[in-house]
Amino acid sequence: MSSDWEKKVNQEIENGLNAIINEIANVLRIFFFRVGLGFKKAWKNKKLFIGFFLSFLIPIVARIKSDYFLVDTKFYFKIIYFSTFIAPLFYMAIISFVNRKGDKVEEEFKKAFEEMGFIDISGNAPKLINIKHDELTGIDQYFFKTYIPLDDWQPKARLMESRLNKTIFEIIQGIDKQTVQMNALEGSVKVSDKLLWSNDLIREEGVLNFGKSISSEIKIDLDEQPHVLVAGQTGSGKSVLMRCLLWQVYCQGADVYMIDFKAGVEFGLDYEKIGKVMTEVDETLKLLETLIVENTDRLKKFREAKVKNLKEYNKKFKTHLKRKVVFIDEMAQLMDSSGVDKETKAKLEKISYCIATLARTARASGINLVLGAQRPDANVMNGQIKNNVTVRVCGRFADGPVSEIVLGNNKAKKLPEIKGRFLFKVDANTIEFQAYYFNDDKDFKPEQVERQKSQYEFISIKSSDDDLIIEDAPVENISVVENKTFDDIKQEIDVNKDLKQEKQDVNKELKSKNKTDILSSKDWDASNF
Repeated sequence: MSSDWEKKVNQEIENGLNAIINEIANVLRIFFFRVGLGFKKAWKNKKLFIGFFLSFLIPIVARIKSDYFLVDTKFYFKIIYFSTFIAPLFYMAIISFVNRKGDKVEEEFKKAFEEMGFIDISGNAPKLINIKHDELTGIDQYFFKTYIPLDDWQPKARLMESRLNKTIFEIIQGIDKQTVQMNALEGSVKVSDKLLWSNDLIREEGVLNFGKSISSEIKIDLDEQPHVLVAGQTGSGKSVLMRCLLWQVYCQGADVYMIDFKAGVEFGLDYEKIGKVMTEVDETLKLLETLIVENTDRLKKFREAKVKNLKEYNKKFKTHLKRKVVFIDEMAQLMDSSGVDKETKAKLEKISYCIATLARTARASGINLVLGAQRPDANVMNGQIKNNVTVRVCGRFADGPVSEIVLGNNKAKKLPEIKGRFLFKVDANTIEFQAYYFNDDKDFKPEQVERQKSQYEFISIKSSDDDLIIEDAPVENISVVENKTFDDIKQEIDVNKDLKQEKQDVNKELKSKNKTDILSSKDWDASNF
């Protein structure tokens, strides 16, 4: 009887021990499983390895502090002390429970790809391996490891947007053929339908503000991107955008010229207060020819001064050269020579040549073109214009060919019919944006603008013990005053060149005579020559 009882007790003890062993084994399995997950997370985010390596210091610190251990029992101390050696494993197990945003996003992408059947020949969906956020644009950059070629991603982009609720800007090849990069924003982020203009946006000379895209401001620096084409059919907001750009350069102190063969109707009488409006072929040709002469003279000055552009030149010298910006309301009217007499046709051809010449050569001189076109064709966007006007702004066009001519793609055909909605293209990038709304009645207030004042003639004198040297500071060749004729401006160029030569002759004469008198700056004012 007792023998059976002992067997039963032993069996229960054995079962209990087995249960304990199984439980311990189960705990160890879970523990090492979590450790493995922790290592995987750390491998994705290398910064987590910092804590892993720091955990190796725990046994060392514990040994140093052993003399002050509260429990004065070697047995307990040994258990606790030796347990610190597995601190790195505990660390990895702990971080496996930390849910990163990337883990959730990875699951969302995997689920979406599998539901839409976007898998490779092995049945695997693209695996999200990294996420980066561009602080400047707000765009998220997703990086995938996949065996699916890039060409297969593009046709699926619209479906991906719907499945993932994201606005995808581009899908490009990553660092290798097995990596794909997707640039996107959350689908809830939209381009504003209307943006009101504010003069607070004018912060730097030569920088033009166009509007805002879904992720950033659209603006250019005219010293880097000197010429602009704005294309848009009636009702697109093209003229409003051009007047907004015109207002900005005027507020920055530039000389403004407006070419409008529709009798100046597009810009109106108010704009004659801030610049010269040209409505005739002859005066337009004279202006462009004069600007070509000045462009050549400016580039020569830049070479002598060892500067690259207008901004660098004006930083280097006290005598500032003014930026000059030509706005052409409708390029087609300047390029179309059909139905006119031979003399006018020849002049229009010269105008076309002058525009192409300025587009090609006036890239750094501070002479800029803003070209408007209601319906561009191959004549308007000829080879010279296409190659040298790198900033292109295009409104919606119902047919693809116009979009192809302006942008090199058919994206303008897909633009929503919202006034002021444009595509902005520089190099290979095409970005949708909403242009600022410039209200002539509220925003056009030239009498309130404190314009920058430029010195057109500046000659400084400095002396030494041996001789007197007159510094030949640069002289502005053209100062635009509304009452001046273009013949006067041409004559001014010649006069200033003579002045420069005369000053050089005076310097030589002074040096040869070894003068010691100190001459006042008044005696050497340019008006006295």
